[in-house]
Amino acid sequence: MASQQTGRHRKRSDGRALGISAVALGTIIWGTVGPVVRLFPEGTEFQYSLIRNLTGVSALWLFVLFSKDKRRYTKQDIVPILVGGIGATLFFPFFILAFQLTGVGVAAVVSIGVAPIFVGLIAWIALKQPPGKQWAIGTVIAVAGVVALNWPSGNNTVSFLGVAFAMAAAFGYSMQATGMGMISKRHTPFQSVAPMFTIGTILQAPLSYGRDFSFLQDPVLLLGVLYGGIVTVAVAYAFFIYGIARIGAATAVTVGLMEPLTASILGVVLLNETVSIVGLIGSVLILAGLVVVSRPPKEVSRPSEESAQPIL
Repeated sequence: MASQQTGRHRKRSDGRALGISAVALGTIIWGTVGPVVRLFPEGTEFQYSLIRNLTGVSALWLFVLFSKDKRRYTKQDIVPILVGGIGATLFFPFFILAFQLTGVGVAAVVSIGVAPIFVGLIAWIALKQPPGKQWAIGTVIAVAGVVALNWPSGNNTVSFLGVAFAMAAAFGYSMQATGMGMISKRHTPFQSVAPMFTIGTILQAPLSYGRDFSFLQDPVLLLGVLYGGIVTVAVAYAFFIYGIARIGAATAVTVGLMEPLTASILGVVLLNETVSIVGLIGSVLILAGLVVVSRPPKEVSRPSEESAQPIL
């Protein structure tokens, strides 16, 4: 009996480590979006987002089409797909609006840093799955690190409306992760993400109506869009949702705080940006928080209970 419990515990630990690694890899890929977007002319954010999403959705459905493991969608999938699709619609437009009004530092702190808290609240209030103390401690440490890493300079103006838009972006991100957590056990990663991004792309399309797409004539920018769609949408989200199925959305979104850390490192390496002492402290705090969250929870012996993977 003891050996069986040890085996189950080891299996859960291995699955958790694999899930955390997958989420970390997905969010590291997301961290490359910033340097790519900076190649594009100012004012083309919505156009870039639309073409990137169209490319990503096309790649996702191609992966689904050629996958051997396909499962039928059921009525049970409607709510998660709608929740995730609406979340995918909200995040980027509101983040851009927040960025335009209050600067990238504040926009990143609020939209990315608040998202784990929203996911935890949704899990607790709506799904009756309160995250544990270990998650709470690790999340607080990591969010503090995001605040320090993106601490606004004196040139930034903090707009109340901009912060509100950033909060809306954070809520969209948390809805997306929640929807993924709800559907990830029933479908493959590509099959889980594809319908959500299809909804998000359709609903975002009107924002690009009448805008200039001539930048796509530049081969470098066209390559940037293709990279964004295939790698940072299709591949990165597949890793992310694969991890969610094993560690839950709350932990996954906290591990996702590696994204701003990755973006900061790439900014230093590729764009000759500098990081302040406060930023370095923030980087250490993010890593410390992720270490806390990533540690396997203490085993609680329950005689007749099979291990249940978290939905959130």
